[in-house]
Amino acid sequence: MQSKFNVIIACLKQQFSQSFGRSMFRFCIFGQPIIYGLILGMMYLNRSGEEFLIYVLFGSGIVSFWSSICFSSASDINRERFMGTLESIFVAPAGFKNIIIGKIIGNTFWGLVSMIISSTFVLIVFRKPFTIDSPLLLATAFLLMTLSFIAIALFMAGLFTLSRNTRLVMNSLEHPIFLLCGIVFPVEILPRFIQPISYLLSPTWAIKLLRLSVIGGHTKEKFFYLVGLSILTLLYWFLGHLLFKKIDYKARVKATLGVY
Repeated sequence: MQSKFNVIIACLKQQFSQSFGRSMFRFCIFGQPIIYGLILGMMYLNRSGEEFLIYVLFGSGIVSFWSSICFSSASDINRERFMGTLESIFVAPAGFKNIIIGKIIGNTFWGLVSMIISSTFVLIVFRKPFTIDSPLLLATAFLLMTLSFIAIALFMAGLFTLSRNTRLVMNSLEHPIFLLCGIVFPVEILPRFIQPISYLLSPTWAIKLLRLSVIGGHTKEKFFYLVGLSILTLLYWFLGHLLFKKIDYKARVKATLGVY
């Protein structure tokens, strides 16, 4: 257990510094949060403080957080394959899954930085007053959301390892996810036949919890969304684990891990 932890920490540190060397990644961390904060802030400038807090302060931060963790982490697999190092890290004694988790957590820290930048920008520029009903629920929801995003990133990294065609799907889904999960406006605005899809995605449940932490709500309602988010997070972790077992089989039996 200690050796696995050391591997994850070492990969985290390497990923933290290596990611910063890419100009596009720096833009996603420092530039994109400000752009999203400005656009959403103008959209909700004349709305209530509660809506402004949920869809601007939280929304712009979560959008940047999502991009940093999920899509950057999944793209790391493609970069390793392009550089010809995917096979090397797969057979490393440190363990392929441990290395990928370390990379994902490294990107998570950058995602937190982007969220802080976005929140600070929104607070300084718009100066919109707001109140939070339950800080404890807010902290719990944020922690569960972070764990869920890491699980999604692990699942996507597994998909990316098994197939090189997922990048097109990944890029085309980034902005629809913002809309489907109610990050920039309520899910209830969507057509009814689409809403069930929204509740298969954990960010929807996280946004609901963040909303309840701001406006308040019944204990049963809070508990319902906490349990729902926890179940989805565990499901993503389980699916990610299955994918990495499939990767191990494909690499050892078919020897097609790095084949284009």
